Amino acid sequence: MSVYIALLRGAGGPADPCSPLGLPSAAEGLRKVLSYIGFKRIRMYGPSGDAAFDAVDNSRRKMEAEIGYELRHSAGGSLGVVLMTLDELRFAAASHPLADRGPTERLFVTVLGHEPSREDLALLLETMNGVDEHEVVGSAVFSYYGAGYESSRRSNAFIEKVLKAPATTRPWSSMVGLLELAADERGPTWIAAREPDA
Repeated sequence: MSVYIALLRGAGGPADPCSPLGLPSAAEGLRKVLSYIGFKRIRMYGPSGDAAFDAVDNSRRKMEAEIGYELRHSAGGSLGVVLMTLDELRFAAASHPLADRGPTERLFVTVLGHEPSREDLALLLETMNGVDEHEVVGSAVFSYYGAGYESSRRSNAFIEKVLKAPATTRPWSSMVGLLELAADERGPTWIAAREPDA
């Protein structure tokens, strides 16, 4: 069995620009879909609606396609998921390369569905404006939003467009909290974790 993390992907709501609209129903929909497909030990992360689960199958593209199809079929919307392995989440939560730029609440991680091309990566890095900064490592974009995420035009949609990859963005503190949930070997099937203190 391997541990995977399903990050919900969809349009941002007003309370949290990084989370899908209708978060409670989206999270419940994701939990039901993961259970229906047959994944084990499903653990939900309350603040973002994301989930950690155990899987026998190690075909990420197949799992993403199946989960996304079932989500769209059951919710009738445009929700999808981007999957990470536990090791990838450990890397994303371990340290933020732009942490020295400012307060934790301005640090974000955008998880991509696949690694971007060199050309697209160069284009993204050319868009830095002295307020927002990005550093890309593999399939993760680490960002510092100098005036806050809500004030930036370099949002998840912008990163998706420039890098030509499905993506979903979370506060870095959410990645740290999600790691605590995903790595917990004793966790029950349903957990509503709280956001870690910044």
